[in-house]
Amino acid sequence: MEVIECHEVEIFAAECPCFGETHTESQVKISNQQPLFWVDEITFPILEELRLKQNDTVKGTWHSQVLSTKCFKKLKVLELMCIPEKSTVLSYCFIQSLPNLEKLVLSDASFCQIFQSEELRDEERHALRLTRLSELRLSKLPELTRLWEKECQPIPIFCNLRILEVLECGKLKTLVPSLVSLENLTNLEVSRCHGFINLIACSTAKSLMLLERMSITDCEIIEEIVACGGDEMEGDIVFARLKYLQLSCLPSLASFCLGDHNFEFPVLRKVIVRECPKMKIFCQGDLSTPELKQVQLTEEEEKGRWEGDLKTTIKQLFEEMNAGNSEVTEVTN
Repeated sequence: MEVIECHEVEIFAAECPCFGETHTESQVKISNQQPLFWVDEITFPILEELRLKQNDTVKGTWHSQVLSTKCFKKLKVLELMCIPEKSTVLSYCFIQSLPNLEKLVLSDASFCQIFQSEELRDEERHALRLTRLSELRLSKLPELTRLWEKECQPIPIFCNLRILEVLECGKLKTLVPSLVSLENLTNLEVSRCHGFINLIACSTAKSLMLLERMSITDCEIIEEIVACGGDEMEGDIVFARLKYLQLSCLPSLASFCLGDHNFEFPVLRKVIVRECPKMKIFCQGDLSTPELKQVQLTEEEEKGRWEGDLKTTIKQLFEEMNAGNSEVTEVTN
């Protein structure tokens, strides 16, 4: 189902009035306007996809309790676009109420925060672990500063997440808190997000055992991908299934990790490093990439650069780039 640019609609859906309730009483509860749909538990028994594009006149839609009723219990894909309100978009109970939800897309909206902070009981946390949400795509959210409150306990809805895409979220400074585990993530893409200084904590990086593809592009102030503080756990960081790594147009990137940690990439075969002028070294600790044979400067390049290992190649590229810049400066002077 798609609901797009219905400019006269103020209410997307409202629950059917209870039997015996007067028309006046039910209208007072929702609005003086008629909803697009009157719904109950059997209104959309097999609906699997809902795409909702709002405008400034729509009210009581994405944040209403109606979307979290049993009438959408088969929903697998939910896309919310053009949401004007600056507020939290979803409660944890909302996610719980959509047990079959697999894909959530939020785009072109003014959210400051995605998930509402709530205190969860043990049984509620367990229920969230059973959610099927495997794909989260966030794009063009210029006011987004966090996914949820920092002081709240990590929410378990990311347990089954396989795809995480964050595009054009300029104020977002933290992807996920350090205690969050992304053990089932296979694809991570971040682009045009200019609030990150680093992307993930060391503890989160250690959970990425299934990650196959990582692409970080066009982030102006990011200095490192994996940040390891003084109180981080010890031991090597192993990206056991990572095959593809792209670091492109990152003018402030100094290293994949500035901390003294060892990294292992046992199946890494494709690395693209482009326009990272401050990247002097890939990492400070030991580095193992037994399957890697070259570093590409573009996606299309067939024959890349290779100086025997990844660390030496990155160092050589840095020296060549800076030598070229020095020559340009001398000629200019």
